[in-house]
Parts: sequence; C-alpha cells; structure tokens
Amino acid sequence: MKTVQYDFQERIPVVANTDFLVVGGGPGGFGAAVTAARQGVKTLLVEASGTLGGAAALFEIQPFMPSHKVWRDAQNHFLKAAPLDGPLYPEWIDRMWSYLPGEVRNTVCERNLADLPSRMISKDLAALAIEDICVESAVNLLFHHTLIGVKTDKNRVKYAVFHSKSGFCAIRAKVFCDSTGDGDLAALAGCDFEFGDVEHGLCQPMTLCFKLSHVDKTRIPANFRSTLYEQAKAAGKLHCPRHNVLCMSYYDDDVIHFNTTRVLGKSAINGVELSEAECEGRHQMRELIAWLRADIPGFEQCRLHSMGAHIGIRESRRILGLAYLTRADFVNASKFPDAIARSSYQIDIHSTSGSGTEIVKLKPGQFYEIPYGCIVPRKMKNLLIGARCISADQALHSSSRIMPTVVSIGQAAGMAAALSLEQKRDVQKISGCDVRKRLIIFGAPLGQHVFE
Repeated sequence: MKTVQYDFQERIPVVANTDFLVVGGGPGGFGAAVTAARQGVKTLLVEASGTLGGAAALFEIQPFMPSHKVWRDAQNHFLKAAPLDGPLYPEWIDRMWSYLPGEVRNTVCERNLADLPSRMISKDLAALAIEDICVESAVNLLFHHTLIGVKTDKNRVKYAVFHSKSGFCAIRAKVFCDSTGDGDLAALAGCDFEFGDVEHGLCQPMTLCFKLSHVDKTRIPANFRSTLYEQAKAAGKLHCPRHNVLCMSYYDDDVIHFNTTRVLGKSAINGVELSEAECEGRHQMRELIAWLRADIPGFEQCRLHSMGAHIGIRESRRILGLAYLTRADFVNASKFPDAIARSSYQIDIHSTSGSGTEIVKLKPGQFYEIPYGCIVPRKMKNLLIGARCISADQALHSSSRIMPTVVSIGQAAGMAAALSLEQKRDVQKISGCDVRKRLIIFGAPLGQHVFE
C-alpha cells in the first residue's frame, strides 16, 4: 500500500473536564452514563452521530432479544418470566412505549417482557427514550464528535481526542468508558484485543435491516422464507448468501421487519470495507424488495418503510481483560462471586461463509454470569468497557452481544466508575464483589433473592 507523509502537530482546545467520560451513546453507553450520573458522578456522554440509541436507533435492530429467567410448573408449562437485565433496560422500554397512543401502549404493557410485542423497537422512540432518561439523570451530552485518538500517561488515559465541525478537541476525565461497540477507545489506548474467529480471523457477517409497509400479511405464502427464496436465488434474482428469509412482526399491522441481508468478509474496523459493506447491504435490500413485490402475494403494494442509517455490526474487536469467558462458561452456565451481568441468550453465530447459523441453547431456567474482570482491560488503570466488546471468545460474545445484556454491562461500568472515584482507586483495584453489591442496591437482578 502506498503511503503519504502527513504531519499533525497542533495544540488543540480542551473543551471539557469531567469525572467520567463515556464514548458512545448506544445501549452500553446509556447504561454506563445513567448509572454513574445517578450515583452523583459528573458524567459526559459523547456520541459520534446526532442521536443516542446505537444499534436500536442507527442500525434499526429489532426486536430486543430475550434474556430471561423462566419459571415452569411440574408439567413444564410456562408460568412467568423476568428479564435478567435491569433496572435500566425495562426503564428504557417503559419510556419508549410512553410515546405510543394509550390503546397501543396498554396492549403492549399488559404483556410480559419475555413476549415479542413487548420487545419490539421503534428506532425513533428508542432514541428519544434514551435521551429523556439521560437528561433527567443529569448526564451531559455531546453529539457529532468522533473519537480519533487518546493521550495516555503511565497506563492511564488522560485525554480523549475528537473531531467535529469545529475541528479537533480534547476531553479530560478521571475515568473513561469505551462504549463504542468496536473497542475503538481501548484499541487507541494500546489495549490488547481479539478479532473474529480463531481459524480465519473473520467476524460474523454484517446486516442491513429494513422494514416494509403496506404488506397484506394474510396473503403471504408460508414457504416464501425458504422454498420460494431459494428458487429466486437459483434464478439469479437474489444474490444474498443467507440461507433463508429472516423477518419479524412489528407493532404496525402492515409492517414487516427484515433482518435478511448478509454481507460477508468485511471488517467493521476497516474504513473502506465498512463503506463497501454499506453499499452491498443496500444492493441486497433492493433485490429483496423487487423480488417480494413482483413474485410474493401480499407484497404487491409494499413500500420501504425505513432502513438502518448504518449497517448492523455483530462483532469486531473483543478487548482482553482481567477475566475471559469461553464457550465452556456458556455450556456450564458458569457463576461468579463478582458477577456484574447475567444472560440466558443462546450462542448465535451467523456463518462467516454465508449459509447457516449456529444456535446453541441453555437448558430451560439456566443462565451464565459475566464477572467484573471481563469489562476491565489489562493495561489501563482508568478505563472500563461498557459495550459488546468484552473479554470473551467469539462463541460467548455471540450470546452476550445482545442489547439488553449490553445495557447491563454498561450499568456495571458506570457503577465501577463511581466506586473507583469514591475510593480513589484504579478500576483494576476495586472489588468486583463490591460493584455487584452496589448494582443489586441499584436494582440489578443479580441476587439470589430476586428469583425465589
């Protein structure tokens, strides 16, 4: 690759000085910022785009995937379920639905959070709800600032460097939280990380999500997701490598959400490849819409209702921390005294070669726990991970990456930051058991009493 010499030597303004700086306004950043702010910590949340919500708002990911403790009777009949994530995840949902008309809201709120209708996401309402909660919790917000660098000293992050319409600037903080999803802040700080699968270094494919409206669901043939889809691929009408059509209901009767496009072999941390992925995702979407409208009953009048402003990214970096979870921890439903989050969601690995998805489920009622060390990078004394990029292998990551769990991971980072500041100790030195205790007081379902 050709290179060009470009020297950047310039003094830039320090535009903010805060106790806790959270970079990235997705589910994890939301959890981290609100939790810390509610502990009385001066908190600043910086987001590269113009809205909060991350995958829920920008990627148009929906619905929230289920991660619940389920109770059944002696005959294995369902009795009730409670989310393993709280208190901020249910609060986010409640605030989201508060924007809906009363009749729709009442129908949804009567359901358990384990039910699909209660986990559906309007990307716009998701963004508004997070912003509401952040503002009410005294989180300071800064939009349209993109992280480009860090300044470190003696294994501590001193400044995060951003670029905006005003040019370059720096923000100083006592504790930092990487909620970028891709581990950008940690990587810039020199933290070690893993990327992709062990064999080829490939990540799960990216997906552009979209919704179609004006669909007559009563007339859709049952085999359009499989047989008819495969026939269209064989005829050269579709070039999506996915093995079937993945689509889901939405709270509007005539709208269907599609999670079908599949972009292979592109890296989310390579700028050119990420751009190519966006184009490929939209190309597959155009083909899918044309095929549905021309060949599938019920879709004749369908219209593009909405699409992700950013292609959906399942994985990229995984920042190596003081602890490390593996597939074995999932299979064994591992528990830890310093657990800061729980999950019962399945291993869910979309094939890097295109066709198929590996699904491995826990036994009913089981869940695994994430220890505090998984969100503490090994090298930096004042840096925490509040995003999907925790210290784990690809299999475990494919389970823990879902948005409800990521909110809980962010909560833990926010609580750890608060304890670190209170005790004036490095994040590596505070007790994960103390973080867990404080999270339980905060309302997180991490104590045994919650499920008795």
